[in-house]
Amino acid sequence: MDASNASFDSFVQIVVDSSLCPLDQVTATGACVLVEGKIEQVEGTAPQHVVQMKVEKILHIGPVDSEKYPLPNAHLSSDLVRGYPHLAARTAAVASTARVRSEMIHAVHAFFQSNGFFHVNTPIITTTSAGNRSKMFRLIRIFSKSDNDSRITPEAVRAAIKEKTKQVEALKRSESNKEALQAAEQDLQRANALSRQLEQGGSTESSPDDFFHCPAYLTPGHTLHLETYACALSSVYTFSTAFQAESLDSDRSLAERWTVDVELAFAELEDAISCTEDCVKSLCSTVSKDCSDELKFLSSSQAGDTTNSRVESAVSSPWQRIKYTEAVNTLLQVTDKTFESKLELGMPLSHEHLSYLADDLYKKPVVIYEYPKQLKPFYARLKEDLKTVSTFDLVVPKVGIVACGAQKEERMDNLTSRIEESGLQIEKLEWYLDTRRHGTVKHSGFSIDMERLILFVTGLKDVRDVIPFYRTKGHAKC
Repeated sequence: MDASNASFDSFVQIVVDSSLCPLDQVTATGACVLVEGKIEQVEGTAPQHVVQMKVEKILHIGPVDSEKYPLPNAHLSSDLVRGYPHLAARTAAVASTARVRSEMIHAVHAFFQSNGFFHVNTPIITTTSAGNRSKMFRLIRIFSKSDNDSRITPEAVRAAIKEKTKQVEALKRSESNKEALQAAEQDLQRANALSRQLEQGGSTESSPDDFFHCPAYLTPGHTLHLETYACALSSVYTFSTAFQAESLDSDRSLAERWTVDVELAFAELEDAISCTEDCVKSLCSTVSKDCSDELKFLSSSQAGDTTNSRVESAVSSPWQRIKYTEAVNTLLQVTDKTFESKLELGMPLSHEHLSYLADDLYKKPVVIYEYPKQLKPFYARLKEDLKTVSTFDLVVPKVGIVACGAQKEERMDNLTSRIEESGLQIEKLEWYLDTRRHGTVKHSGFSIDMERLILFVTGLKDVRDVIPFYRTKGHAKC
């Protein structure tokens, strides 16, 4: 029979004599067996069974109910396997992907540690909003009626509603940006919902100010906190989770994802781009070498796959670098393809635009830099034209954006102006502004989306297949 093992990318043939145990106990798909025996060469067989194990002793049998086991054979659709994330690793494809992911994570730490970077643990819970709060997961503490000491009173909620109503009205009068107004209106809606819940006498949720004494969120990114350590330790990185509460294409985006975030002191945009290129090439090269069997196995399951040549080209050749304006003008001149998404200068590039550049035009990774300031976060350094900022996106074939970065704005006046333009509350960012008031330095950084990079290396098509327990809107099974 064939058995899978954590040490192999494919199945190994084992031979069990019926005198050792009833064969139906060990031959059922999904059964777990621990055996001892001799490895011997098999002559005149197919290449996949060059060796086999002749079992001498069975140490453990974990039986399975064949009629109820949900993954009964080796040829299963990805959709079916995703429905059982707690059992998915028992399939050859998911196990191979897990080994690739493990090696990728190891390579991340090896690259940065060998290049003098310090690993910093940044928080997952944050009280700082760097952009649209409506796309962040808000933390709410839930307690029952018995929690009298910390229960929210109707009076406190009514006072909060009154304050939030004033804030919404003030934002409307000031003609602030839509994102800030939308976030304030959502705060008011939550307060009104909590008030109705209290009136009905049910279990209550704490107000945003209850536990931390201010609104708290799951972090959408780590750059702001990581910057504080770059200004002290020079070169730092973190490997952690980030969260985004928005409905996006599920084959490329997740609500919970892993990112590698990097900050470099005394560095400009070019330094960040070069470091990104060195890092991504190193990670791809290491995984291609150390997980060659796994990558071959995954590639064999996809008809017409050219992942190996694509990755080799990305590692061995220079990447294309173009400014945002050049990218837009190039796309506007395309005549052999009709884009569904509208495009003009000042608008974001859609996935189909990025795909055309990386897949069809240049056929290799593309770095697009110097975006209009309205398309990028407030902390990006403003260029001399006062219209563009020192930022970049890394676009790779068949996947899209796998990394983005920026030179950070170190000039206090420019930074405060950008915060105000973005409609953010400057008092919430006073701690961040302190890094500019006290011993500021030019610095740059970038963030790599781990799942998308694994997609690029493996050639898989769906980001949900490269993370053990995927989280998207409407899906968080266990």
